[in-house]
Amino acid sequence: MKTLCVAVVVLSLISVCQPASLACEKLLKPADTSPEFSGTWYVIAASSGSCFATALLDAMFLISVKVGIDSKETPNLYDAHFRVKINGLCTNVSLPLFFVNNTIFDVDRNNIPTGKPDVLLYSGCPDCFVVRGYDGIDSMMLTSRRQNVTAAELKEFETQTRCRGWTKTIVLNSDHNYVDCPSLDDAGDNDTSGFSDIFYERISANYQEPLKCLLQESLGNPWQWIESLW
Repeated sequence: MKTLCVAVVVLSLISVCQPASLACEKLLKPADTSPEFSGTWYVIAASSGSCFATALLDAMFLISVKVGIDSKETPNLYDAHFRVKINGLCTNVSLPLFFVNNTIFDVDRNNIPTGKPDVLLYSGCPDCFVVRGYDGIDSMMLTSRRQNVTAAELKEFETQTRCRGWTKTIVLNSDHNYVDCPSLDDAGDNDTSGFSDIFYERISANYQEPLKCLLQESLGNPWQWIESLW
């Protein structure tokens, strides 16, 4: 707890340790109420336990994600339809989900929950949910019924990720026009110059961020590294 408190102080420039600890305890607890899971959700922001992976993704791709969730006849079983735009190209992905007690499971061919569940965390945003996932990499994602959230709501999510000790949060694109864009699945048959143009524009402007994260993750705590030199 002491280490977490110090990390939050450094990252958030908070001068009083005790309030920071209490804030993190609140922000990292599971949600105590369940949202209406069905309907349309927009992915607003995301972060992960790997600063490098998050920064590299943000540096290369301009991403928008919209999720339509439909309930099925079986209780707690849903179909999630993801519409994704990456550098101007679009793709659709659908998968079944099992949602119960603020946890989200994948399901097998028999619609039986399987694997480690994603968990909904506290959010002060009235029409949002924050989900923490464990699919290969520890991650957190902010979604909302709205295509954009307020600065305060986004700041709360960034604070949640910093309470985890994570240092990089990305805000996804809010362009959700999935009709007038070429299919990513047919990229080999379409003009993908727009995709390449966005890729090179972003990597040229943001290449330093992944390098900073790579250095940070390689060296670990900079103060410990400097101390070891002496």
